[in-house]
Amino acid sequence: MKLFVHILLLAGSFATAAEFGFSGRQEIEVTGEVLSADDIDLQSYRASYSGTEGPWTVEAGIGFNQYRETYVPVLFGTTEKLDQETLQANLTFTRKFSGQWSGSLLLSAYDGFSDYRSIWISEYYRQLFGAFPDYHGPDPHGQSIGASARWDYLPGTGKADFSLNFGRDEIAPGWGFNSAIGKPEPSAESLDTVSGGAHVEQAVNGWLKTEAAIALRHTTDRKTRVSLTHSWVAAAGPLAFRLSGGYSEEPPSFDSSYASALVEWTFLPHWSANVGCRFYQDSGEIQTSGFDALAPPVRSTEIFGGLAWDRGDFAVSAGVGLLTTDYDALSEDNEFFGNLYRDRDWLTFRLAASHRF
Repeated sequence: MKLFVHILLLAGSFATAAEFGFSGRQEIEVTGEVLSADDIDLQSYRASYSGTEGPWTVEAGIGFNQYRETYVPVLFGTTEKLDQETLQANLTFTRKFSGQWSGSLLLSAYDGFSDYRSIWISEYYRQLFGAFPDYHGPDPHGQSIGASARWDYLPGTGKADFSLNFGRDEIAPGWGFNSAIGKPEPSAESLDTVSGGAHVEQAVNGWLKTEAAIALRHTTDRKTRVSLTHSWVAAAGPLAFRLSGGYSEEPPSFDSSYASALVEWTFLPHWSANVGCRFYQDSGEIQTSGFDALAPPVRSTEIFGGLAWDRGDFAVSAGVGLLTTDYDALSEDNEFFGNLYRDRDWLTFRLAASHRF
C-alpha cells in the first residue's frame, strides 16, 4: 500500500501538467538547502510545478532529503557514519468557486526518516538491541490528506484560510527491555495526527499589513498542541520590514516561543537584499519514540542574509546564515543521548530559482 501511494503521487506530480494542458499561468520552482555542522550534514532539494486552467489550479512537487551524520556513543557502542535518504511528494487541487471563495484538496507522502535525530536514536537502539531476534529495523514513512478553504472577504486587502488535515506516520520506535518476557519490545510505531487551523491576512493601509494564525495539532497518545502566530509587514520606499512572533503550548509541560525580524532593501529595479534574525526556545521535547530519548530544553538563534534577482517571469535567490543551538544539561533519563543533544553551530545555505509563464 505504501509503495502504491508513493508511485501514485510521484506519477501525478509530473503527469498532471501534461494531461491538463494548462492555458493559464504556470510556474516551475526548484530549491536546494544545506544545513551543516561539524558532525551532521543535511541537504534538501525540491522541484515543484503549478498550473491554472479556468477555475482550477494544480500544484505538484517532489523532494529529496539526504542526511549524513556521525553517530558517536556516550558510554558503549561503536562510532558509525550514517547516511539516509528521504523521498517526498505532494499534489494539490484548488478550485475557485466565486470571487470570494476557493477550496483545495491536498495529498502528500514521504518515505524515509523525517529528521536527523530519528536516525541517531534509531542507531542507538540498533546497537543496543540488534543482536536480539525480536528486534527489527525501522521503516519510517507516512501519508496525509487535507482540505482547506480560502475566503477573500475583502478582495485584494483581506483574506482568511481554514484548513483540516489527517496524517498517519510509521515512525522509528524506541525500544525497551521487558524483563517479564525476557526480550526487547518497541514503543508505538504508528502515529495518527489530526491538525487544523485558521490564518487571517489584512492590509491595514497601503504600506502596512498584518497576519495572525491559530493552529491545533493532536497526535496519538499526546495532548492537543495549540500554536499562535502574529506578524507585521511594513514598506517604506525601497525598504520593507517584517516582525513575527509565536507561542505554542501542549499539556502537561511543553511550551515554546519564537521571534523573527527581517529587513529587505530593493536597491536596483530587479535586485534586492535582505538580512534578519530568528530566536526560538522550548521547555523540552515531547516524543513517543522512547522515554529516554526526550530532548531537553533548547534555545536557538539564527542570523541570516540573502540576495535576490527578479525580473517578473524569472527569479533567482541565494541566502546564507549562522544557526546556534544551546541545550540545557541532560537528565539521568537521557544521558545516553549526550552526543545528539549537544550545542552546535550550524551553517545554512539556500539557492532557489523560479520561472513563471
